[in-house]
Amino acid sequence: MATTSLNRESVTAAATPIPASAYIALALLASANLLNYLDRFVVSILAEAIKADLRLDDAQLGFLLGTAFAIFYSIVGVAMGGISDRLSRKKVMAFGLALWSGMTALGGMATNFVTLAAARIGVGVGEAAANPCSHSLLSDIFPARNRALALGVYLAGTFLGGALAMAVGGYFLQHWSTSMCVAVPIAGACDLAAWKAALFAVGLPGFPLALLLLMIREPARTASGGSHSAGVIIREFSASLPPFTLLTVAREGGQRALRRNLAILAGIAVAAALLVMATGDYAQWIAFGTGAYVVVTWGQIQSLRDRPLFALTFGDRTFLYAMGATALIACVGGAINVWAAPFAMRTHAMNPSELGLRLGVIHTVGAIAGVIAGGWIADKWKQVDRRAPLGMAAISISGTLPSVLVMLLVADLELFLAAYAAVSVFGAMWSGATAALVQDLVLPRMRGSAAACYSLIAIVVASGTGPYWAGKVSAVTGSLTTGMLSLLVLAPVAMVFLWLAARRLPGETPEARLALAAAAGEPSVRDTA
Repeated sequence: MATTSLNRESVTAAATPIPASAYIALALLASANLLNYLDRFVVSILAEAIKADLRLDDAQLGFLLGTAFAIFYSIVGVAMGGISDRLSRKKVMAFGLALWSGMTALGGMATNFVTLAAARIGVGVGEAAANPCSHSLLSDIFPARNRALALGVYLAGTFLGGALAMAVGGYFLQHWSTSMCVAVPIAGACDLAAWKAALFAVGLPGFPLALLLLMIREPARTASGGSHSAGVIIREFSASLPPFTLLTVAREGGQRALRRNLAILAGIAVAAALLVMATGDYAQWIAFGTGAYVVVTWGQIQSLRDRPLFALTFGDRTFLYAMGATALIACVGGAINVWAAPFAMRTHAMNPSELGLRLGVIHTVGAIAGVIAGGWIADKWKQVDRRAPLGMAAISISGTLPSVLVMLLVADLELFLAAYAAVSVFGAMWSGATAALVQDLVLPRMRGSAAACYSLIAIVVASGTGPYWAGKVSAVTGSLTTGMLSLLVLAPVAMVFLWLAARRLPGETPEARLALAAAAGEPSVRDTA
């Protein structure tokens, strides 16, 4: 009996030592991920200054903290999954890094809500390349026995970047106009607002790192299509960018598929219109509706274009239950994190520099410990129970819930910081384990697309709604505490999704996943290696 591709990968990897180049690649990709989250989350510590300077309310601030980034991240991320499975991942990653770094710096030129939103949209476009390319590369470079730990180290850059964003942003707010600007040999530097100077500063390091990424030794793939780069890019973006999606659906599935897609579009448009009427927030719901349409349409196109991929992702209940739980956990944790600094500024008497440094250090130590420990425990636990990644996610949300309650309800600053430390640890424990689970549920040739699915579902739900939700409730009630507490209603729903996924996961063996792909039309075992 022939050995399956997933089993052959495990047997071969177990006997092969990990080369030094793998660790170099991991260090570079983790550094890029650090800048990813530095550029993404620096606006959190800068939020109060941005709000005052541009005269925004909390709902608009929530849009800038999440939705503006998330929706166009999702649109481009749809294409990036397929692109990373066919083109040079290191080149795509380097281009994305240069783009998001440049758009972060351009945010320092914003003069109103619209121009800053446009810059944050650009950050999302560039950052869409990060997870599909990095997850796919690391999953090829590292064997299955070390994959969760490698992805955990990569994801540690997430928390280092978020922590550094707090420290750097707070330092700029406190010291730019009094001492830092004097040392800058540019006329009029001291006339620049501190938050704008911070955006310039955090955007620049991405350019040299983008060049270093090109040094990564990329494993060869049989599915790579680098000689037809333009065609691959056009093909993938036509599946994600409205209105070209309509043409792609019609070409791939005919009139019946097009009618179904138009019905989906109409339903989403009606829902978005009703939400606009209810809230008055046009930008939020037009953007969210666009992102939701793109993600659903991409799933439909994959069901027509690559049925095996669809069968193992959007068409698979195990995958969807696990990703639904992940998205809700990320929604709670992500929104709490982006609003933590504004909450602390309003509730506790701390200057921005001290606040940024203390939150940054706490988040760094706690989150790195959480993500690495979570990945390591999941790897060990998975040897005796395939449900380990889901169990780690359940531990994560169970520990996060009471920690958030303490963090938001205590009056004492030290108790607030201790609770924030617990939030950082528990809130990070699920990410490496579930990222590895996603890779385990698909064939090797699908890893970039699967990482894109994982990121897209999480980012649309978490960043597309979480920060805005908390901000909108805050704007309506006049209490940011109420806005942040309202997010906790999602925790029980996440636990239900985890339970549903855990019921199915024991049967999801490599042989079962390969059989599922084969039933959907995967051509041969040899082609999946």
